This record gives sequence, structure tokens and C-alpha cells, in this order.
Amino acid sequence: MKIKNLIAVTLPLLLCSCAVVESKKEDKIMQTKSSEFFKYPDGRSAKLYQLRCADGFGVDISDHGATIIALYTPDRNGKLRNVALSWADPARYINHPIYLGALVGRLANRVSNARFVLDDKVYQLLPNDRKTNSLHGGFGISGRLWQVEKHTDKELVLTLKSLHGDGGFPGTLDITARYTVSDDHKLTLEITAVPDRKTVADFTSHVYLNLNGEGSGDCSDHSIMMKAARRTEVNEMLIPTGNIPEVAGTAYDLQKERNFADIRKDFPNGLDDNYVLQDKCGIYTHAAAVVSAPESGIRLVLSTDRPGIQFYMANCLQNKPGRSGNYVKFGGFCLETQNWPDAVNRPEFPSPVITPEEPYRSCTEWKFETF
Repeated sequence: MKIKNLIAVTLPLLLCSCAVVESKKEDKIMQTKSSEFFKYPDGRSAKLYQLRCADGFGVDISDHGATIIALYTPDRNGKLRNVALSWADPARYINHPIYLGALVGRLANRVSNARFVLDDKVYQLLPNDRKTNSLHGGFGISGRLWQVEKHTDKELVLTLKSLHGDGGFPGTLDITARYTVSDDHKLTLEITAVPDRKTVADFTSHVYLNLNGEGSGDCSDHSIMMKAARRTEVNEMLIPTGNIPEVAGTAYDLQKERNFADIRKDFPNGLDDNYVLQDKCGIYTHAAAVVSAPESGIRLVLSTDRPGIQFYMANCLQNKPGRSGNYVKFGGFCLETQNWPDAVNRPEFPSPVITPEEPYRSCTEWKFETF
């Protein structure tokens, strides 16, 4: 199925019912289509919304940060496994420095020196990475309660208004995130962001995955293949140098399938690098990344219209209290579909600038198969 390049900016309000639905349950718990997830200190409630196909494939998403909390897909034996990592205590999502499952922005990845210039005006952002750079726009959208506009068995639409000056960014932004699931075991995320003036934007899902199931140990048996002949070279602060070297013949080459454990022989702390798919935004790459896990027999085929993928092997997870017990180092991985890092300060990179006439649009698809 072709990727949808356009999604509606205005969507009808459709409140979901709380009817009980029966799923093939890994947790042996009956769930409702929506339920309370946790309470904020001010008394507001964050909710959990369930999307399910007939065979149990589906996802649980919170309106806090438009966050993926669980993702159920069948293994080679037909048993559902939750492959998305999440906190044991939902209240940890209020202040989550590793963005577990969250939708991040206004600018995904790093902005050098937490500043950029737009039309000769300097905008200072909040430095939250190594006390110098901005990372994922701080907690501007990932730490907020979104509005649910529509919820059905297979679709969830959330919106958020980010005001002018939010996190230091110019312009008021109306953001819409649309999650859908389909019977062919595909999860799709479509995002639009319409500004009231010229500004910059880039968003990504920071879902952590383990195709053997969350809490099942590290991902050493996984393998990855990426349709990327280049990467954005970075300095010791993980800020792009401006060089876009070829990966062929280097330890960074993922154009042929490579095992995670083998990658860590070259990179003891794992990779945390942006791989280049395209030279501009909006070009669809089918099967941009393919990850396979022999133990479960689950394969992920990721497709996107973003020009890059940040492949992060999650060395941050050691002793983090997850849903099924403490996570281990390399207990998950992220494939963050995005613009190139620090593009806002690199005019030679794909432009992150958007306007009311040319708003932000993106689409990413996670297709799950067995082998």
C-alpha cells in the first residue's frame, strides 16, 4: 500500500466509548478501549487508548506525549508479544529523560548550542543535552497532555497546540498525530504541523523496540539492514560536522544485514547515528530499515518519507525499571525517522523550515512479519 503523503489538518471530533474488547492477551488482562493511565499532580488524568485488529495485533497509546506504551504483534508461533518498552510506573512519563515511546519535537535530535537563526533573528532554545545543545525540543510536546479528536478500533487522532515561544521556537503550531493499525500488521504514524508563521519543525516517534518482547534481555540476536549509503558524521558532542561520508567499506555499513552483537564489537557503546536515506524531505523509501529477531521470528520492515533514520542501540537502559522488570543495557533499539540532525543550522542539509502555505507533513510505517 502506498504511503499517504497528505493527511487531514482538521478532523471531526469523535469520542470513543469504553466498551470492553477482548484481545489475545499476553498479560491475561481484559482491557478497555480507553482507560485511566495515571494522574498528574494537579489532578488531571492521562489515559491509555487501545487500537486492535481482529487477531490481536495492535498498540496502546497514551494521550500524554502521544506516547506508544505497548505494541503487540504475533511471533512465528502465533503468540502475541509486546515489543515496545515502557516504564513500570506510568507516573515516570511526566519527566522522562530518555523519551520512552514518546513523540518528540519541535525539532527531533540535536540542535548545536541550542540556538538557530531564522530570517536574521536568533532563537535561543533550552539546552538539555550536555548542558550545551538542545535535544528533541526539550519536553515541549512529549511531556504534554494531547487532545484526543478521534478514537476507533483501528485509529487514534491526537492534537496539540504549541504556542509561540514554546521552548524558544517561533510561531504557534497546530500539531496532529494520526496512528492507525491494519490487518496486515502495519502501524502507521502520520503527522502534520500547521504554523501561523514561518518557523521550523521536525518530529519523530522515540519508541524503543525489542522484537523478542520487552524485558527479554538485550537485542544481541537482532540483525539490521538499512537502505543508506551515507551517514551524517558527528563530533564528540554528537553534532554533525557537515561531512556526509559513504558507509561502504566502513564499520558503519548496514547496507547488508548485520548482527547487533557484531556491530557492538566495533562500537562498544552501540551506534547512535543518523543514516541518510534521501537528500530532501518528502521522498518515500520503502523498507528503509529491516530488523529481524531469530529467537521470536519477528521481522520489522520500516518505511518512511523522512530523509534520515537515527539508529540508536539504547545503551541507556541499564537498570531502568520497565514493565517486565529492570531493563538491561542494549535491551531495546530506536529507529527515529527524521530530518538530518542540526539541519536548522546547516543550510546544505534538507530544510526544516515550514510555513502556513507549506506545513509539515510526514509518514512512517512499521510493518511486522514473521519468518
